[in-house]
Amino acid sequence: MIDTLVGYVEASPQLTLKEIANKLREETGVQLSTNTVHKHLSGHMYTVKKVLPEPVTMNSATNKDRRATFVRKVMEATGAGKTILYMDETNVNLFLRRSEGRSRRGQRCCVKVATGKGDNIHVIGAISQTGMVYWERRRGSFRKEDCCEWLRRALRHCPEPMENVVVVCDNARAHTDLEAIQAEPEFEGVQVLRTAPYSAPLNPIEECWSAMKAAMKNSMTASFQEMMTPETGISQTEHRLRYLERNIDAAMPRITPITCMHACNHVQRHFAGCLALMDLAMGV
Repeated sequence: MIDTLVGYVEASPQLTLKEIANKLREETGVQLSTNTVHKHLSGHMYTVKKVLPEPVTMNSATNKDRRATFVRKVMEATGAGKTILYMDETNVNLFLRRSEGRSRRGQRCCVKVATGKGDNIHVIGAISQTGMVYWERRRGSFRKEDCCEWLRRALRHCPEPMENVVVVCDNARAHTDLEAIQAEPEFEGVQVLRTAPYSAPLNPIEECWSAMKAAMKNSMTASFQEMMTPETGISQTEHRLRYLERNIDAAMPRITPITCMHACNHVQRHFAGCLALMDLAMGV
Protein backbone atom coordinates (compact mmCIF):
# COMPACT_ATOMS: atom_id res chain seq x y z
CA MET A 1 0.00 0.00 0.00
CA ILE A 2 2.84 2.40 0.84
CA ASP A 3 4.37 1.80 -2.58
CA THR A 4 1.00 2.66 -4.14
CA LEU A 5 0.80 5.98 -2.28
CA VAL A 6 4.35 6.85 -3.26
CA GLY A 7 3.56 5.94 -6.87
CA TYR A 8 0.61 8.33 -6.90
CA VAL A 9 2.78 11.21 -5.64
CA GLU A 10 5.65 10.44 -8.02
CA ALA A 11 3.24 10.38 -10.98
CA SER A 12 1.36 13.52 -9.95
CA PRO A 13 3.03 15.60 -7.19
CA GLN A 14 0.16 18.11 -6.95
CA LEU A 15 -2.48 15.64 -5.74
CA THR A 16 -4.11 16.66 -2.47
CA LEU A 17 -4.32 14.25 0.47
CA LYS A 18 -8.04 13.85 -0.19
CA GLU A 19 -7.45 13.07 -3.86
CA ILE A 20 -4.82 10.48 -2.92
CA ALA A 21 -7.18 8.83 -0.41
CA ASN A 22 -10.02 8.77 -2.96
CA LYS A 23 -7.76 7.34 -5.67
CA LEU A 24 -6.58 4.60 -3.32
CA ARG A 25 -10.17 3.68 -2.39
CA GLU A 26 -11.32 3.60 -6.02
CA GLU A 27 -8.39 1.51 -7.26
CA THR A 28 -7.75 -0.87 -4.34
CA GLY A 29 -10.80 -0.68 -2.08
CA VAL A 30 -8.59 0.40 0.85
CA GLN A 31 -10.02 3.35 2.76
CA LEU A 32 -7.62 5.66 4.60
CA SER A 33 -8.15 9.02 6.27
CA THR A 34 -6.24 12.00 4.97
CA ASN A 35 -4.35 12.10 8.28
CA THR A 36 -3.16 8.51 7.76
CA VAL A 37 -2.09 9.28 4.20
CA HIS A 38 -0.15 12.28 5.48
CA LYS A 39 1.63 10.17 8.13
CA HIS A 40 2.60 7.49 5.62
CA LEU A 41 4.00 10.03 3.16
CA SER A 42 5.83 11.93 5.90
CA GLY A 43 7.36 8.67 7.05
CA HIS A 44 8.85 8.28 3.57
CA MET A 45 10.20 11.87 3.55
CA TYR A 46 7.49 13.36 1.31
CA THR A 47 6.64 16.94 2.29
CA VAL A 48 4.75 19.84 0.72
CA LYS A 49 7.01 22.22 -1.22
CA LYS A 50 6.67 25.12 -3.58
CA VAL A 51 6.03 23.83 -7.12
CA LEU A 52 8.76 24.65 -9.63
CA PRO A 53 7.48 24.68 -13.23
CA GLU A 54 9.62 22.66 -15.64
CA PRO A 55 9.09 23.17 -19.39
CA VAL A 56 8.28 19.90 -21.16
CA THR A 57 11.22 20.32 -23.55
CA MET A 58 13.74 21.25 -20.86
CA ASN A 59 15.34 17.81 -20.82
CA SER A 60 14.75 16.80 -24.42
CA ALA A 61 17.53 14.83 -26.13
CA THR A 62 18.46 17.88 -28.18
CA ASN A 63 18.79 20.16 -25.17
CA LYS A 64 20.79 17.58 -23.23
CA ASP A 65 23.21 17.26 -26.16
CA ARG A 66 23.57 21.05 -26.33
CA ARG A 67 24.08 21.17 -22.56
CA ALA A 68 26.89 18.61 -22.77
CA THR A 69 28.54 20.59 -25.59
CA PHE A 70 28.34 23.77 -23.51
CA VAL A 71 29.93 22.08 -20.49
CA ARG A 72 32.77 20.67 -22.61
CA LYS A 73 33.54 24.14 -24.02
CA VAL A 74 33.52 25.71 -20.54
CA MET A 75 35.86 23.01 -19.26
CA GLU A 76 38.17 23.46 -22.25
CA ALA A 77 38.28 27.24 -21.75
CA THR A 78 38.94 26.84 -18.03
CA GLY A 79 41.69 24.31 -18.73
CA ALA A 80 43.28 26.77 -21.16
CA GLY A 81 43.41 29.39 -18.42
CA LYS A 82 40.78 31.64 -19.93
CA THR A 83 38.52 33.94 -17.89
CA ILE A 84 34.84 33.02 -18.05
CA LEU A 85 32.45 35.97 -17.76
CA TYR A 86 28.91 34.88 -16.86
CA MET A 87 26.42 37.60 -17.79
CA ASP A 88 22.70 37.98 -17.24
CA GLU A 89 20.10 40.48 -16.13
CA THR A 90 17.38 40.53 -13.50
CA ASN A 91 14.43 42.81 -12.70
CA VAL A 92 13.35 44.33 -9.40
CA ASN A 93 10.18 46.20 -8.43
CA LEU A 94 8.20 47.16 -5.35
CA PHE A 95 6.73 43.65 -5.04
CA LEU A 96 10.16 42.26 -4.11
CA ARG A 97 9.58 41.04 -0.56
CA ARG A 98 9.76 38.04 1.70
CA SER A 99 7.09 35.46 0.94
CA GLU A 100 6.97 34.04 4.47
CA GLY A 101 6.45 35.56 7.91
CA ARG A 102 5.36 34.72 11.45
CA SER A 103 2.00 35.05 13.18
CA ARG A 104 0.08 33.30 15.93
CA ARG A 105 -1.21 29.84 15.19
CA GLY A 106 -4.58 30.04 13.44
CA GLN A 107 -4.04 33.64 12.29
CA ARG A 108 -3.01 34.91 8.88
CA CYS A 109 0.31 36.68 8.49
CA CYS A 110 -0.50 40.01 6.78
CA VAL A 111 1.84 42.88 5.93
CA LYS A 112 1.24 46.28 4.34
CA VAL A 113 2.37 46.51 0.70
CA ALA A 114 2.27 49.06 -2.08
CA THR A 115 -0.92 49.04 -4.15
CA GLY A 116 1.08 48.38 -7.34
CA LYS A 117 4.47 46.91 -8.17
CA GLY A 118 5.56 50.03 -10.07
CA ASP A 119 8.03 50.08 -12.93
CA ASN A 120 10.79 47.49 -13.23
CA ILE A 121 14.43 48.41 -12.89
CA HIS A 122 16.84 46.17 -14.78
CA VAL A 123 20.14 45.12 -13.23
CA ILE A 124 22.67 43.75 -15.72
CA GLY A 125 25.94 42.21 -14.61
CA ALA A 126 28.85 39.95 -15.44
CA ILE A 127 30.82 37.91 -12.92
CA SER A 128 33.93 35.80 -13.06
CA GLN A 129 35.21 33.34 -10.48
CA THR A 130 37.05 36.22 -8.80
CA GLY A 131 34.12 38.64 -8.42
CA MET A 132 31.72 41.04 -10.09
CA VAL A 133 33.43 42.41 -13.21
CA TYR A 134 30.84 45.01 -14.22
CA TRP A 135 27.21 45.88 -13.57
CA GLU A 136 24.67 48.57 -14.35
CA ARG A 137 21.10 49.34 -13.43
CA ARG A 138 18.71 50.99 -15.85
CA ARG A 139 15.12 52.04 -16.20
CA GLY A 140 12.94 51.18 -19.15
CA SER A 141 13.26 48.38 -21.67
CA PHE A 142 16.48 46.49 -22.33
CA ARG A 143 16.69 45.69 -26.05
CA LYS A 144 19.33 43.83 -28.04
CA GLU A 145 20.98 47.12 -29.07
CA ASP A 146 21.23 48.11 -25.40
CA CYS A 147 22.65 44.71 -24.52
CA CYS A 148 25.39 44.97 -27.15
CA GLU A 149 26.40 48.41 -25.88
CA TRP A 150 26.38 47.11 -22.33
CA LEU A 151 28.66 44.18 -23.23
CA ARG A 152 31.11 46.55 -24.92
CA ARG A 153 31.32 48.59 -21.70
CA ALA A 154 31.70 45.41 -19.64
CA LEU A 155 34.54 44.12 -21.80
CA ARG A 156 36.35 47.46 -21.50
CA HIS A 157 36.24 47.00 -17.72
CA CYS A 158 37.67 43.49 -17.96
CA PRO A 159 41.43 43.52 -17.18
CA GLU A 160 42.13 40.42 -19.28
CA PRO A 161 43.20 40.53 -22.96
CA MET A 162 40.23 39.77 -25.21
CA GLU A 163 41.69 36.51 -26.54
CA ASN A 164 41.62 35.27 -22.95
CA VAL A 165 37.92 36.04 -22.34
CA VAL A 166 34.85 33.86 -22.86
CA VAL A 167 31.44 35.47 -22.34
CA VAL A 168 28.66 33.09 -21.31
CA CYS A 169 25.08 34.18 -21.96
CA ASP A 170 21.69 32.55 -22.33
CA ASN A 171 19.26 32.70 -25.25
CA ALA A 172 17.20 35.69 -24.13
CA ARG A 173 15.91 37.93 -26.92
CA ALA A 174 18.10 40.80 -25.76
CA HIS A 175 21.20 38.63 -26.31
CA THR A 176 20.42 37.96 -29.99
CA ASP A 177 23.27 39.94 -31.59
CA LEU A 178 26.07 39.48 -29.06
CA GLU A 179 28.14 37.28 -31.39
CA ALA A 180 28.58 40.28 -33.72
CA ILE A 181 30.88 41.88 -31.13
CA GLN A 182 33.43 39.09 -31.77
CA ALA A 183 34.10 40.61 -35.21
CA GLU A 184 34.77 44.13 -33.94
CA PRO A 185 38.49 45.07 -33.95
CA GLU A 186 38.39 46.41 -30.39
CA PHE A 187 37.20 43.05 -29.06
CA GLU A 188 39.01 40.72 -31.45
CA GLY A 189 39.61 37.35 -29.81
CA VAL A 190 36.69 37.39 -27.36
CA GLN A 191 34.41 34.35 -27.53
CA VAL A 192 30.65 34.36 -26.90
CA LEU A 193 29.34 31.03 -25.62
CA ARG A 194 25.63 30.33 -25.19
CA THR A 195 24.07 27.99 -22.68
CA ALA A 196 21.54 25.43 -23.86
CA PRO A 197 17.85 26.37 -23.50
CA TYR A 198 16.46 25.98 -19.98
CA SER A 199 19.90 25.75 -18.39
CA ALA A 200 19.76 28.52 -15.77
CA PRO A 201 21.35 26.25 -13.10
CA LEU A 202 24.56 26.33 -15.18
CA ASN A 203 24.90 30.12 -14.90
CA PRO A 204 26.37 31.08 -11.49
CA ILE A 205 25.25 34.70 -11.72
CA GLU A 206 21.73 33.48 -10.88
CA GLU A 207 22.93 32.69 -7.36
CA CYS A 208 24.52 36.13 -7.12
CA TRP A 209 21.22 37.79 -8.02
CA SER A 210 19.57 35.75 -5.27
CA ALA A 211 22.07 37.11 -2.75
CA MET A 212 21.44 40.66 -3.94
CA LYS A 213 17.66 40.26 -3.78
CA ALA A 214 17.81 38.73 -0.30
CA ALA A 215 19.60 41.86 0.89
CA MET A 216 17.02 44.04 -0.85
CA LYS A 217 14.15 42.19 0.81
CA ASN A 218 15.72 42.91 4.20
CA SER A 219 16.26 46.60 3.52
CA MET A 220 12.87 47.13 1.86
CA THR A 221 11.07 45.46 4.77
CA ALA A 222 12.85 47.79 7.20
CA SER A 223 12.26 50.93 5.10
CA PHE A 224 8.62 50.50 4.08
CA GLN A 225 7.60 53.91 5.48
CA GLU A 226 10.36 55.59 3.48
CA MET A 227 8.90 54.11 0.32
CA MET A 228 5.38 55.23 1.24
CA THR A 229 6.41 58.83 2.02
CA PRO A 230 7.08 60.74 -1.24
CA GLU A 231 9.80 63.36 -1.41
CA THR A 232 8.65 66.91 -2.02
CA GLY A 233 9.01 68.23 -5.53
CA ILE A 234 8.92 64.89 -7.36
CA SER A 235 6.16 62.50 -8.38
CA GLN A 236 5.33 59.35 -6.46
CA THR A 237 6.55 57.27 -9.43
CA GLU A 238 9.93 59.02 -9.48
CA HIS A 239 10.24 58.75 -5.69
CA ARG A 240 9.66 55.01 -5.77
CA LEU A 241 12.10 54.48 -8.64
CA ARG A 242 14.78 56.34 -6.71
CA TYR A 243 13.91 54.28 -3.63
CA LEU A 244 14.46 51.07 -5.61
CA GLU A 245 17.74 52.38 -7.05
CA ARG A 246 19.06 53.24 -3.57
CA ASN A 247 18.20 49.75 -2.37
CA ILE A 248 19.88 48.15 -5.40
CA ASP A 249 23.04 50.19 -4.84
CA ALA A 250 23.09 49.22 -1.16
CA ALA A 251 22.54 45.51 -1.91
CA MET A 252 25.06 44.99 -4.71
CA PRO A 253 28.06 44.79 -2.34
CA ARG A 254 26.51 41.55 -1.09
CA ILE A 255 27.89 40.02 -4.29
CA THR A 256 31.43 39.58 -3.00
CA PRO A 257 34.36 37.73 -4.59
CA ILE A 258 33.61 34.85 -2.21
CA THR A 259 29.96 34.82 -3.34
CA CYS A 260 31.07 34.59 -6.97
CA MET A 261 33.65 31.90 -6.26
CA HIS A 262 31.11 29.75 -4.38
CA ALA A 263 28.51 30.24 -7.13
CA CYS A 264 30.95 29.22 -9.88
CA ASN A 265 32.03 26.18 -7.89
CA HIS A 266 28.43 25.26 -7.16
CA VAL A 267 27.32 25.05 -10.80
CA GLN A 268 30.21 22.70 -11.56
CA ARG A 269 28.48 19.97 -9.59
CA HIS A 270 26.07 19.69 -12.54
CA PHE A 271 28.85 19.15 -15.08
CA ALA A 272 29.23 15.38 -14.69
CA GLY A 273 25.48 14.85 -15.05
CA CYS A 274 25.31 17.07 -18.12
CA LEU A 275 28.16 15.19 -19.78
CA ALA A 276 26.35 11.94 -19.01
CA LEU A 277 23.21 13.39 -20.66
CA MET A 278 21.23 13.25 -17.43
CA ASP A 279 18.22 15.45 -16.69
CA LEU A 280 18.91 18.88 -15.22
CA ALA A 281 16.52 20.01 -12.48
CA MET A 282 15.47 23.60 -11.84
CA GLY A 283 16.07 25.26 -8.49
CA VAL A 284 19.07 23.14 -7.41
